Amino acid sequence: MTETTKKTATNDVKVRLRQHKFTFKSAPLKPDGTVDQENEKEISVTEQFPGRRQAIAILDDSRGSAGMIRESNFLDAVFNKKSNILISPQTLNWAYFDTHTGLEDFYLETISFLQN
Repeated sequence: MTETTKKTATNDVKVRLRQHKFTFKSAPLKPDGTVDQENEKEISVTEQFPGRRQAIAILDDSRGSAGMIRESNFLDAVFNKKSNILISPQTLNWAYFDTHTGLEDFYLETISFLQN
């Protein structure tokens, strides 16, 4: 009797291949610090789940002494090319958000994605 083995992706493989796509609004900041609403646009983002272990490590390493996530530490890890979380656009980084709005929306979407 011949046995047929059905090969399926394990949960771990499915998790590693999971991507998250979202958009957020971003506008440039004027030299005086006000927002240039006329040039606001939607930014489409694609992120890839780095795997459960790395996601937990990023979250753990981002915690301060009181156990709260420190946004700067968390975003440092996300913007780090080695983490392979941010797939596109590659232009999102600290320098971009120094001159544009939208960092809080980006942060909330990303942390929610990694915590789930």
